[in-house]
Amino acid sequence: MLELNDLPLIDQHVHIFKPESNQPTFDPLATFSLGGDWIDFLDSGGHPPTDHERRQLTINQQQTMIYHEAMHALARYLGCEANREAIIATRAAQVADYQAYVRSMYRDINLESNIVDLGNPKIVNLEEFEALTGVPAYGLFRIEPLIGELWDQLDSLADLEKGFDERIRIVASDPKIISLKTVIAYRTGLDLQPLTAQEVSKSVDRLKRSPDSVGLFARIHVPRSTRDDVKRVRDYILWRALELSIELNLPFQIHSGMGDQDLDIKTARPGLLAAVFRDERLRHAKIILLHGAYPFYEEGAYLATIFPNVYLDLSEFNPMIGPGVSRVISTILEQAPFTKVVYSSDAFGSPELQWIAGKKGRMALSSCLGAAVDAGNLSKDAARTAARLILADNARLIYGI
Repeated sequence: MLELNDLPLIDQHVHIFKPESNQPTFDPLATFSLGGDWIDFLDSGGHPPTDHERRQLTINQQQTMIYHEAMHALARYLGCEANREAIIATRAAQVADYQAYVRSMYRDINLESNIVDLGNPKIVNLEEFEALTGVPAYGLFRIEPLIGELWDQLDSLADLEKGFDERIRIVASDPKIISLKTVIAYRTGLDLQPLTAQEVSKSVDRLKRSPDSVGLFARIHVPRSTRDDVKRVRDYILWRALELSIELNLPFQIHSGMGDQDLDIKTARPGLLAAVFRDERLRHAKIILLHGAYPFYEEGAYLATIFPNVYLDLSEFNPMIGPGVSRVISTILEQAPFTKVVYSSDAFGSPELQWIAGKKGRMALSSCLGAAVDAGNLSKDAARTAARLILADNARLIYGI
């Protein structure tokens, strides 16, 4: 096994913890889920979920490889039996000093700094998270909430574009904000097209006359009658945001691949961004495809290989696909340059989720790079250099931290 524990880790895409995660009754294992246990999904159509359905969703979540893997890993870390009750009870004693608990986990994975999604949950500043974790925290700014806000305030495309430009420039003036982000994959998909202001202006005018206009761009799913026009407006503004990212020297994270029930997976394929990647105006935008584009990770690795400004992030599938993390990372590294792959967790809700992502990500890299060393395809020094790049140094270069 290739030893990598001494190498620092930068988490280039993470969320803050739930406020209740410092409580003695908090169950960290409940955060090891992609959302298949969210009962609100079944509370619809006039049919509230039954008690049986509630119990079954909990059973489904607990009968997954990642749940059992996390349970055993946390039991080893906490020094208790590998069951939910023992983990909660043992953790309760340790989170009496929650700051010390979190910082101990960070030391265990040698975590050096975080880049935090400021949009979900929405947070105003990063100082509290830094004070809790003891490591620097930088912010990435989601553009969708801003678009939703400006839509209800402004009446024309020209005003919308001007307002968007002004606000992004203000955002970029904060030295703590080091990246932009879009979740357009959740809205109208990644099949972005270059459009003229004239044709998009017509879409804006039609949408403003619609009875659904108010709050329209704050919605994930819009009425069918508005979808084509909404897509044109979103495509146009995102194109502008990418142009601004070049001018303001801000990398741009794009959600791709896996997500929750709100995502239409067929429109989240990274290859749909071909028009963006080939556009001459956008070839100096630093684009990071999030989540390894899983399950389209081979496609993501291919895109990171052929387009100089495209990078691939290793989050969410790590840790959520259980023992398969090594398999996916090995496949990605069959193609993608070591300089184009960046570690992150996309952890949300608990420090335990971020901790196990760090443990698994490092172990997966050790396994696949170590196998290449054993096969005589890579020197040990080259393997450690690759790991150092992926775990932290690529993020330093991309974000200037």
